[in-house]
Amino acid sequence: MGSLHIDYRPRNFDELIGNKGTIASLKSILNREKEDVPHAFLLQGPSGCGKTTLGRIIADMLGCPETINEEVNGDFIEINAANNRGVDTARAIMETMHYHPSVAKCRIWLIDEIGATTKDFQQAILKALEDSPKYAYFILCTTDPEKLLKTVKNRCSVFEVESLQDNEVGELLNWVLSEEEFDISSDVKNEIAIAADGCPRQALVILDQIIDLPEEQMLGSVKSAQVNEKAVIDLCRAMLKNATWKSLSTILKNIKNKDPEKMRRAILGYMSAVLLNGGDAKAALIIDIFKEPVFHSGLPGIILYVYQTMD
Repeated sequence: MGSLHIDYRPRNFDELIGNKGTIASLKSILNREKEDVPHAFLLQGPSGCGKTTLGRIIADMLGCPETINEEVNGDFIEINAANNRGVDTARAIMETMHYHPSVAKCRIWLIDEIGATTKDFQQAILKALEDSPKYAYFILCTTDPEKLLKTVKNRCSVFEVESLQDNEVGELLNWVLSEEEFDISSDVKNEIAIAADGCPRQALVILDQIIDLPEEQMLGSVKSAQVNEKAVIDLCRAMLKNATWKSLSTILKNIKNKDPEKMRRAILGYMSAVLLNGGDAKAALIIDIFKEPVFHSGLPGIILYVYQTMD
């Protein structure tokens, strides 16, 4: 048995849980006549909600899956734009875009985290999005759509992808457990749903970690996955109280294995709630400091932002 989040990655629309409206819209569009299908899709939504998986399914529907006869499909090009964000990457796409597909029905570029690219990249790729050859398609994914040029967004069919609700995470867990011929208590499943925070991949990663444990140890193991969430809340409260750097740095040292960008968004969410429930000038200041993503700076970027919150 491999990792659950890989073994149970959805391969088609019917296996996807949640986002019913978005899936219905995509099915309708992809069932049109070929000439009426858009050549640029933009999937936007929070980290871990399944944008890249959905992009791969769209590629498959268009006739360009990741693999063909268990061999890598060279017509399917997936780019992590967080690591390939400059104009040279865009130029390479433009130079190869006019090559006809070699094994698939079309050629597809799936560009993950397009919001992390430079303005030069986005400007360079405009022509490709606007005037694609009939066999070329672009699927763009981003957690940060506000970083995209308006001209890029205007050339795409935009689809919102949302995190799963707790009951949808529960549905996913029940399906996987049934397939694995295994069962866990409702309390453990509820705790996994809370810890996963709407992310299907994270839910299955946690399930993978506990599935072989004795039942009496499962609940405690899942709850330990939530320690970081408490630490982020403690960090937010400390920033609002103008805590010393010694106190803030101690909390930061206790936050381990946390996605820095997800952490930044959690801080923004907490501070937004503070503003909406009575208001606090410090919360507004913290939102302003944390407004830029940390795809490139990672945890050091978070540490710098926290340092800048001190009076």
